[in-house]
Amino acid sequence: MSANTRRALSLNDKLDILRKYDQLPKMGQRDAAVRLNISQSVLGRILKNREDIECEALQNESQSRKRKRCGKDDTVERALKEWFVKVRNKDARVSGPLLRQKAEELAEKMGKVDFKATEGWFHRWKKRENICFQKMHGEQGDADFTSAHFWLENEWPSIISEFSPSDVFNADETGLYFRALPEHTYVLQNDKAKGTKSCKERITILCCASMTGEKKKLLVIGKSKQPRCFKGVKALPIDYTANKNAWMTQEIFSQWLIKWDNELDRKIVLLVDNCTAHNVILNLKNIKLVFLPANTTSLIQPCDQGIIRTLKAYYRLKMRKRVITLIDEMFECESTSTLKANDLSKKINILEALHFVNEAWNNISDVTIRNCFRHGGFVKTEEEEEEEDDHSKDLTEKTYEDWIDIDRDLQTSEQYSEDQICQSINEITNNNDEENDESDEEEVDVVVKPSSNKEVLEALDVIRRAVHHRAYKFQI
Repeated sequence: MSANTRRALSLNDKLDILRKYDQLPKMGQRDAAVRLNISQSVLGRILKNREDIECEALQNESQSRKRKRCGKDDTVERALKEWFVKVRNKDARVSGPLLRQKAEELAEKMGKVDFKATEGWFHRWKKRENICFQKMHGEQGDADFTSAHFWLENEWPSIISEFSPSDVFNADETGLYFRALPEHTYVLQNDKAKGTKSCKERITILCCASMTGEKKKLLVIGKSKQPRCFKGVKALPIDYTANKNAWMTQEIFSQWLIKWDNELDRKIVLLVDNCTAHNVILNLKNIKLVFLPANTTSLIQPCDQGIIRTLKAYYRLKMRKRVITLIDEMFECESTSTLKANDLSKKINILEALHFVNEAWNNISDVTIRNCFRHGGFVKTEEEEEEEDDHSKDLTEKTYEDWIDIDRDLQTSEQYSEDQICQSINEITNNNDEENDESDEEEVDVVVKPSSNKEVLEALDVIRRAVHHRAYKFQI
């Protein structure tokens, strides 16, 4: 490209440049620009805006578009696009007249009374949003056991022929009521157990592991970007992000994928379900994204064959130990007259929960993970590997099963209603996206002052003496 020649690059051109740049050996930007036949300034600009370019591709923007053009009412068009994506992910059939009518309904809800969805506007909107009309084929919407069996017999063999088991990963989200306590209790025969409102403060956890048992660092999504209990904390044991609903979104999933892709030094395949949040289009170098068939999560997805349940079992086990400590502490406090379940749950903040979750994740053995891939049908041999020491079995009795499953069906990804779509678009347009720094679950938290160096040294001295004392007793 000569200095006097200036042409606009399409989204596809930019993606192609990024793809070719990634394939080049390590070199400076000047040499890379020469190899790519573009100016260094253009290459630098594309690399600087790489994340935005990949996000545009994610949003299914037309890759031949050179400049983003807006229609006569951008807010209505964006609301219609979100509604369209939502219903198509449910495999609903939508026609042109239906989309035009829905556009006018959404406009009315947003106070745009003069908006008219004309045929010309609809044609331009389809072109801008890269939407085409197709005839429906087959009966994929009815897939279940049949679809799972077909995929394992026909699709899975070609995948495992390209990747070794250590490079095959599965990722899935689960919701967790991180403060919830057991709803059952033992009482004296003539006593009555008083009911209390269960704490429903939630987080979403993204679990990811390989066929051989390698575990990726957890991603946790909360409601508050900077909870008060994070004050003074230099590092977290997991990756943490937040939004208003503590849900997985396409944006969060994309950022997670891009970061992991840049960290990898080998090619892997990632198996995920086809929920709305996973429906992304990214130019990844090292990660091949493969979607499992619809309605087969409970049948073949490894994370749902026991990995997530084991994680929660270990988490509740740590919660149980913490509750015992809190009960003892509250009895020792003279000002405590009545012991209430909610008093206990409020003392467990999200920072402590993140540490519990991370410890629970570390406790899951590679044998458990391999067995879960086997349960899903990814390994032909029927014989399971035997666990050496599975402490999660300590929570398998009936009184704890309900506790582990209390958040089993908790929603983990975005599924907007029409009102939520309109509200969300209006908030963005009006620049009314205030950060939710203090979520409801943190209103009752007691801010714990970071320990001083003196307090840390004193605590270490106590631990040291305790270790020496117990070691001495053991030797005797």
